[in-house]
Amino acid sequence: MFAAAIAAALAIALSPSAPHAAQSSDRDHRLTLFTRYLEPLRVQAAIPGLSAAIVSGRRIVWESGFGYADVERKVAASGDTPYPVASITKTFASTLLLQCVENGTLDLDQPMGVFSAGFDTGATVRHVLSMTSNPPPGSRFMYDGNRYSTLTAVVDACASTPFRQALRTQVLDRLGMTDSVPGHDLEAPATEVAALFDAVTLTRYRAVLARLAQPYTGQSGHSVLADYPPRGINAAAGLISTVRDLARFDAALDDRLLLRGPTQSLAWNPFVLSSGQSSPYGLGWFTQDTVAGRALWHYGLWPAFSSLFLKLPDRDATLILLANSDGLSARFPLANGDVMRSPFAAAFVAALK
Repeated sequence: MFAAAIAAALAIALSPSAPHAAQSSDRDHRLTLFTRYLEPLRVQAAIPGLSAAIVSGRRIVWESGFGYADVERKVAASGDTPYPVASITKTFASTLLLQCVENGTLDLDQPMGVFSAGFDTGATVRHVLSMTSNPPPGSRFMYDGNRYSTLTAVVDACASTPFRQALRTQVLDRLGMTDSVPGHDLEAPATEVAALFDAVTLTRYRAVLARLAQPYTGQSGHSVLADYPPRGINAAAGLISTVRDLARFDAALDDRLLLRGPTQSLAWNPFVLSSGQSSPYGLGWFTQDTVAGRALWHYGLWPAFSSLFLKLPDRDATLILLANSDGLSARFPLANGDVMRSPFAAAFVAALK
């Protein structure tokens, strides 16, 4: 039962705090305890393969792999195992759109209908980016990946290049994320897609995709090989990456290499609804308060893959988890905006409270 796993994970919080002079040692001890919970949590969640990293001080301070990226071939999961990261792609799309804002090629309050049909009058790019575009726009938060995917056309327009090309040049290549691929379909791309990339880049992408974690679903307590999710990419999903590469993205966000501070704050501050209440979502990121301070996070969920990207800026710590089943996300109502419903997140927060 996951209730038992949650109780075990939160037991970290029951140990007394160390004296002030020993806070650094106490933090290291608590993080070590947290890492020991990941394997039993993985087993409880029926995840075949899990890759994990903790980032602090703009560098990976711990990483590990648990279980298998490929069960049949006994290929162990590791820090450089590539996975489809599902909706963590949304945080990258947010970055690209806010770069356009900084460059003066996008106004977030432009009508969404300029870029995509089917939106109600009054719905803006900001509304879609904040998950508040359902009528009446700005009145309520509703997590909707399909609506978010329409932001692909906005990036195409404001960056003056296709979404996946903007993602490559403005983020992936810029940060040296060499094990990240803007779309699984680049394994055998259509002619018009292949034309966006040089031969050397396409060869590198194919090499990364050859190491891609296998997809699994759980049936009667066993992991069964499944189909890969849709192989294209849009603003909502489709990026392939590793925990090591996502750690580079995390560090770049904190170093303000991709966005200036005030612009990044737009993404990380909760959207204020027309009622005056705060939404659990900013612009492409969930945001909430926890016992370890502010949490900035996103999750990903496909039928055979899941992910979690959890930043605790007040503790200078980020947890990145990638899995080759839905076990990180499917059992928990994370779309409602409470990361503490995840035992993985709850254990990490408790370790750093």
